[in-house]
Amino acid sequence: MTTKHVAVSLALALGLAAYAAAPAVAQEGPKLYVFTSGSLGGFPKAALQMGGQGNIDWAPVSFYVLKHPKGNVIIDTGNNDKTITDPEGWWGPLAKGFGLKMTQDDAIPAQLAKIGLKTDDIKYVVVGHLHLDHGGNVGQFPNATLVAQDDELKAAWWPDVGFSLYYIPGDFADTKKMNIVRLNGDLDLFDDGSVRVMRAPGHTPGSQFVMVKLPKTGSVILTSDVVYLKENLDKNLIPPIPGTVNPGDAYRSYQRIRLMRDANNAQIFYGHDPEVFKATKHAPDFYD
Repeated sequence: MTTKHVAVSLALALGLAAYAAAPAVAQEGPKLYVFTSGSLGGFPKAALQMGGQGNIDWAPVSFYVLKHPKGNVIIDTGNNDKTITDPEGWWGPLAKGFGLKMTQDDAIPAQLAKIGLKTDDIKYVVVGHLHLDHGGNVGQFPNATLVAQDDELKAAWWPDVGFSLYYIPGDFADTKKMNIVRLNGDLDLFDDGSVRVMRAPGHTPGSQFVMVKLPKTGSVILTSDVVYLKENLDKNLIPPIPGTVNPGDAYRSYQRIRLMRDANNAQIFYGHDPEVFKATKHAPDFYD
């Protein structure tokens, strides 16, 4: 072996040794961020629970982002950003009826910017269902994979008579062009227990909730509209029609959430509970 070959071999050996000795870059763990897409308020509590008394003065329209090593996930997408400038044009009489309030800061791009993301950074869009305050901005994520129950897609695309009120075709017009995971049950999204999508019909034919498992925080259940308010679950109060399409399923889905809560010692973040929302950490703060 020539001197030149020895020098090259030595350099390679030293390089490999240095590489082996270099500290591994720690992979960042999952982080859960809590947002609201504007707010609702000034409507009877009876709209959210049968027999409810008084009014809801303010309620969040909750959605969430999970930064995950295997891809970022948005869970629900809030009110369509078009309602910022044209609420009645997009929601019709429901805008006034539910006291919809949206500002430019509530727009999806502005919200994601708080945590350093753009819409193109989202890999998965998981919708609890496709009502106007949860599936409103699905179309802003054309390159993401939509995760929804098959019968929810059918209920939105071709709603039964009397149940079309909360589905706005423009919200999900682009879904037929998207890559979709069409579920008929549950899904462990990353096959590691960190994001579990759980079928829970009743509010709509294809409602679902998500349970996120975080290293420090533990398990968190994100109910979407499977449960509107903490009081609904505590007192077993379901919404009236058309906020419930199947009362029996709605009660069974409540029980499923209780079972998952108790089995996993999980916190619950509800779709529209003002007090629970106020007590959570809001983006850019996070749960990890």
